Amino acid sequence: MGSRKKRVGELRDYEASTRKSKRIYDSAKDLLPRGVESNFRIVDPYPFYISRGEGSRIWDVDGNEYLDFLMSQGVLLLGHNNPVIKKAIAEQIEKGMTFALPTEIVAKAARLVNEMMPSMQMMRFANSGTEATMHAIRVARGFTGKDKIAKSEGGYHGVHDQVLWSFWGPEEQLGDRSEPKACIFSKGIPKAYSDLLVPIIYNDLEGTERILRKNADSLAALIIEPVLGSAGCLLPRNNYLNEVAKICKENDILLILDEVVTGFRLGPGGAQKMFGIKPDMTCLGKALGGGMPVAAFGGRREIMETLIPNQETWPMSVFHGGTYNAHPAGMAATIAALKIYKQGRFYPKMNRLADELFNGLGDITTDMGMKSQVRHIGSMGFVYFNDKEVKDVRDTQTADWQFVFNWAFEGVKRGVLFGHPKGEKLFLSAAHSKEDIDLALEVAKDCFKSLTK
Repeated sequence: MGSRKKRVGELRDYEASTRKSKRIYDSAKDLLPRGVESNFRIVDPYPFYISRGEGSRIWDVDGNEYLDFLMSQGVLLLGHNNPVIKKAIAEQIEKGMTFALPTEIVAKAARLVNEMMPSMQMMRFANSGTEATMHAIRVARGFTGKDKIAKSEGGYHGVHDQVLWSFWGPEEQLGDRSEPKACIFSKGIPKAYSDLLVPIIYNDLEGTERILRKNADSLAALIIEPVLGSAGCLLPRNNYLNEVAKICKENDILLILDEVVTGFRLGPGGAQKMFGIKPDMTCLGKALGGGMPVAAFGGRREIMETLIPNQETWPMSVFHGGTYNAHPAGMAATIAALKIYKQGRFYPKMNRLADELFNGLGDITTDMGMKSQVRHIGSMGFVYFNDKEVKDVRDTQTADWQFVFNWAFEGVKRGVLFGHPKGEKLFLSAAHSKEDIDLALEVAKDCFKSLTK
């Protein structure tokens, strides 16, 4: 290795060790806003650009190696460049790239999903979590004949106009917790959508029940993440999800469980099996495609059959389309990944290592006298830096998010991605090892020491 390419765990001067990334950034920023393809990828002073990945590691264009706990935001449940998935994709590409016509492998993928998540009696494939939630909401409205949807504050369901509300915002925009308001998150979204959105506060069962019952006549569905990932890793308390499912059923409100993040990550049956919930509809993405852009939405047969055209009515159906839906290469990767998930052999070790990592982070922060709370479930987790107990989504805003960002960037300089480079939840994969966990804890302690001086 060159003199500038230090081993993982050693402190790097960011600008000195990412000179090629800086050159790419200087060129790319004239073509791409802030030189990136997503606002989530904006990093100050500039991002580092990745060239390859293998197992639990990635390398940037300057040759710097990183121990990865971002895992493509939870996509890579089996690690980078998994050979089984890579082989399946290569074999399919030999037969053809895409046809915009049905293929047999779509039915095979759907059967595997159904076997692990029986609540998805029928389904359709899409290309992203955003598409999955967008189509699920449309189907829910078409089936119920009602227009409004409810969602939890802090819940992230993609970037379409209907759901980019009450994701994050100033307290005065969110409104009183007893009567939360639809808080717009992006410019360019018609304010008229606020009339169709009913916010609830996750883990506030009393408030959730009151709001859902009050709006039941106009609510087509409640869309909810079983674990709020964009609020860190906020877990359901006091049987919240099961009680909410009962409230929805009693009031003819469809329950759409957004398992884009938790699907297959928390086990072959996802969060719905873990928590014993049978949703009306489910949205999947991320781990579903094994690294390829694949998503799905589905649920009860009678709901999904609203997609089937009826020549005697107008409109004839709830419409769903897309040239790249069920792309053959993506379906090949999906089948290969689902077969491994279904066997489930890697989950015990991965979850055991996750326990070591997150419990270790808790021990370190406690020993150092830091005000923090570590929350994790299975192979995903987060550290809230504050002394107020985090019970619901409003509590997460009291955490020191700037410290999270600083920790993440200190990790980058030492060759460890503690989630996103600008601060986000952490993910493990089947490719992580005990040595990875030991190194991560050593580096985390070093980062905390540096930041608390």
